[in-house]
Amino acid sequence: LTIRRSRPPTAAAELRALGLLMTRRNFRRCLMEPIIEHRLAADLLSIAANSLLAGDFRRCASFLAQADMRELREFAYKVAGPISFEIHRQTRMPQFTPTTIRGVKRMPSKIIERQIYKRDGWHCRYCESRVISKEARNIFRRYFPVVARKGRTNEDNHFGLATLSATLDHLVPHKRGGSNEPENLVTACGPCQFGRGVWLLEEVQIEDPRNRSPILDGWDGLTRLLHKKLPNISSQPTAYGGG
Repeated sequence: LTIRRSRPPTAAAELRALGLLMTRRNFRRCLMEPIIEHRLAADLLSIAANSLLAGDFRRCASFLAQADMRELREFAYKVAGPISFEIHRQTRMPQFTPTTIRGVKRMPSKIIERQIYKRDGWHCRYCESRVISKEARNIFRRYFPVVARKGRTNEDNHFGLATLSATLDHLVPHKRGGSNEPENLVTACGPCQFGRGVWLLEEVQIEDPRNRSPILDGWDGLTRLLHKKLPNISSQPTAYGGG
């Protein structure tokens, strides 16, 4: 009987393992920690949604206006704007050969998208900020086109609605072979999704969000606006964007 003894790790192997461990210790949950305005804007938009459902257009417009915080635009620019080593841990865009799965569409169906948002509790799986339904955002825009502004540039968009709008993010980017399977999809806020772009999680030292349980605290992403009867838009005063 021959007993094979495993060789002790070499010094080089130990150094590589130690380097990997130290690198992992530098991983973080998101590119940049959210600011207090994320929480404030979500609270204000929630009050605006309840006010709209109650037919109180004046109150809804007021809280919508308060949620239009420039601090959120400045935050989004830092995260999703020019590459910063401090934020992205990179100095240039990733170099790779595009790889896609034949026959797989760029994005999943709307049904799967809604299922992912509900699964994740309408929270960004990276920074854990509350996010809102794009359909709810569009309802605000329809009722209040001036206050819930939408334009051609980022500066022309309502900062709160733009920053907190829910998006789907591929953990392994689509261009790098990522699938549309639910296991590869997470809810993200705009800055977290567009800030990471096509980098792999490890390339920007971001923890795999699937290692943390989603936050299920009852936040509905303002989908209550989609499931409850809305007031007649024609009864809205012209001053707030109505007829």
